Amino acid sequence: MPPLTPPHSDTTDTGFSALFQLMPDMAALATLDDDQLIDVNDNWCAALGYERDESIGSNCRELRIWHDPDDLRQIRAELLAGHTVVDRPVVLLTKAGTPVETLLRARTLHIGGQACILAVCQDITPRRRLEKARQDAAEAQRISEVMFSTAFHSSPEAITLSRLKDGKLLAVNPAFVTLTGWERDTALGTTAHALGLWPYPEERVAIVELLQEHAVLRDFQCTLGTADGSHRDCLVNASTVDIAGQTCLICIIRDVTDQKAAVASLHDSQNKFSTIFNSAPFALALTRIRDRAYLDANPAWERLFGCPRDEIITRTSGELGCWLDPADYDDLYACFATSDEVGQREVRLRPIGRSGTANCLVSARRLRVRGEDCALWSMVDISELRRVQAHIEDLNQSLERRVAERTAELTKALGILHQTQEELIRSEKMAALGSLVAGIAHELNTPIGNSVTVASTLAARTDDLVAAYSGGKLRRADFDRFTEDARHAVDLLMRSLLRAEELVRSFKQVAVDQTSEQRRRFDLNEVLREMAITISPMFKHGEFTLEVREAGAFTLDSYPGPLGQVFTNLVTNALLHAFEGRTRGRITVTPQVVDADTLQIEFADDGLGIPVADQRRIFDPFFTTRLGRGGTGLGLHIVYNLVTQVLGGRITVHSSPGAGTRFILTLPRTAPARSEVRAATEATTGAGPGLNFDDFGPII
Repeated sequence: MPPLTPPHSDTTDTGFSALFQLMPDMAALATLDDDQLIDVNDNWCAALGYERDESIGSNCRELRIWHDPDDLRQIRAELLAGHTVVDRPVVLLTKAGTPVETLLRARTLHIGGQACILAVCQDITPRRRLEKARQDAAEAQRISEVMFSTAFHSSPEAITLSRLKDGKLLAVNPAFVTLTGWERDTALGTTAHALGLWPYPEERVAIVELLQEHAVLRDFQCTLGTADGSHRDCLVNASTVDIAGQTCLICIIRDVTDQKAAVASLHDSQNKFSTIFNSAPFALALTRIRDRAYLDANPAWERLFGCPRDEIITRTSGELGCWLDPADYDDLYACFATSDEVGQREVRLRPIGRSGTANCLVSARRLRVRGEDCALWSMVDISELRRVQAHIEDLNQSLERRVAERTAELTKALGILHQTQEELIRSEKMAALGSLVAGIAHELNTPIGNSVTVASTLAARTDDLVAAYSGGKLRRADFDRFTEDARHAVDLLMRSLLRAEELVRSFKQVAVDQTSEQRRRFDLNEVLREMAITISPMFKHGEFTLEVREAGAFTLDSYPGPLGQVFTNLVTNALLHAFEGRTRGRITVTPQVVDADTLQIEFADDGLGIPVADQRRIFDPFFTTRLGRGGTGLGLHIVYNLVTQVLGGRITVHSSPGAGTRFILTLPRTAPARSEVRAATEATTGAGPGLNFDDFGPII
C-alpha cells in the first residue's frame, strides 16, 4: 500500500490537527527512521501520563513506552515492507511503569518529504478487565457446578432431585443406584411412586408437609423400596430448591438398615448375656476394678456363698471375709495391671452364709461397663472334684501296682516269645541249609559220577594195554584205538570236572559272602549269575525257568551276602506260592541302572498273584498263607528288613490276582556303614554258625 500523504504539506494544517486531536484513541506521529515523536494527541498523554511537550521530540526508546521492544522492531519491519499493521496486541508502559494493553494500528505516510509512522492505539485494559471478570465469574460458576456435581456423584449417601409436586425424579447419584438397585436411566423421568421407591406413600406426604412448615428437614425416619422388592430403613435430610421456575425436592438418604440391625443385635446380645449370666451353673460376679465393689452376681454365686445378691452389691468380697488367704485376693486384682485376663487359679474361699470352705477355680476378664473398667469373675466349685481326685489317686496307686505285676508277667511271656521266634528262625535256617546242601550234592553227583565212570573205564583199558604190551601182543591198531578212546575219555572228564568246578566255585563264593557278612566291592551281574547257578537245583522238578538278565556294568560297594539272601528268598517264595498247583512257570530277574548312584532289581513271576487284601501284610512277621504246611511267615519279613536296614534301600510289591507279582528293589550303589548294618542284623536275627545262605533268616 502506498504511503499516506497529507493533502497539504504544512503539518500544522488546522483540519488534520483537529482530526488528530479528536481521535478517541491514543494517536502518535513519529519518524520512521529514528522513532522520534512528531506529535501526540491528548488521549495519548492522558493514557501514558506524559505531557505533550515532554513527548514531542523524544525518542520512543528514551521514553521506554514499549513493554517489549521487539514489538517496535517487528512493526517497523512490517511497515518498511509496505504493509499496514492492523489490531496488533501490544503492551505500552505509562510513565509510572504501569502496563497498558492496547490494539495498535499503524501505517506510513510522508510529511514534508519525510517518512513517518501514524500509530493509533486503542486502550483495551477496561475491556480486558471486564472479560477477566466475566471469565472469573464463569470459572467460579463452573467450579461451583463441578463441586456440586462431584459432591452429588461421589457422596456415599444416596441423593435424589425430584419435582415437589409429583415426585418425578430429575437426577440420582451412583449411591442411589447402589442402595436401590435401579439403574439411573430407569429411574430418571419416573415418579418415585411409580418406581416403587416409597412403599409407604404417606411418608413422602409427611416430608412435603414438614418442608412447608420448615425450610430444612433433618433425620426423618422412613422406609424405601428397592428394585429387588426388599425394604431399607433410612434417614432422610431434605430441602426445597427452585430450578428453572419449578420447586424441586433434594433429598439426602442415609441407609441405616445395618445400623438398626446392629442395634437390634446388640440388644439381643445383651439379652443373651443376661440369660447366660443368670442361668450359668457356676458362680459369676461383676466387680468394679477401681474399688473392687460388687456390681452384680448370678444365682449360682448366691448358692455358692449362701448369701442373697442384694446384700453384697457395692460391697467387696474382702469386706465380706470370703478369702481364707487375703494375699490371693490382692494377687488376682494385681494381674489387671499387666493383662486383661486372669487365668484359672485355685483358691480357697469361705462361704458367707454357710459353714466350711470351698476349693474354687477362679478366672476373670476385664471389660468396659458404662465407661468403667470392670471384671467378670467365674468361680467353679471343685471341692467335690478334689475329693474324687484323691480317691482316684488312691485307685491309681493300686492300679499301678497291678500294672507292674502284669507288666512283669508280659515281659516274661515276651521273652518266651522271642526265644520261640529264635528257635523257629534257627529251624528254618537248618532246613534251608539242608535243602541247599542236598541240592548242591545232587547237582555235583552227575558230573562227579560221570568222571568216576570214565576214569574207571580208562583204567581198565589201560590195564589191558599194559598186559598186551607185556605179552608182546600189542598191535598198532590196538594202540591207536586206545589213544582214541583215551582222548574221548579225557574230554568227558574235563567237561564233567569243569561243571563240578563251576558249581563248587559259585557255591564257595556265595557261602563265603553269607558266612562272612563282609562288605566288598562286587559286580552286580556276576553276583546274580553266581546266585542263579547256586539255586539252579531248585528248578529240576517241573518246567520252571529262571531268567537273570544283565544290566550295564554296575559295581556296588555293599553286602553281597544279604543281597544273595534276598535273591534266594524271593525266588524260593515264588516257587512255593506263585506256582502252587502249576507244573510250569517263569521267574525273571531284571536289574536296571536308574542313575549313577541307584539301581533297581525287579523279581517278576507269571504266577497266581497276591490277593489285594494280603498285599499290605506280606512283609509282616509270621504272616503266611501256608500255615500248617511248612510256612513260618518270616521269609518276606526278613527280605524287607535286609533291604531297608542292611542294604539301605526300599522294596515295593505290585500284584494282581492271576497276573503275577513283581517285587521291585531300589538299592543305593553304596550301602550304609557297617555299624548300621550290624545293628540292623542283630535286630533282625541272631548270628548262626556254619555254611549258610540264611544268616538273616529262613527261606519260606
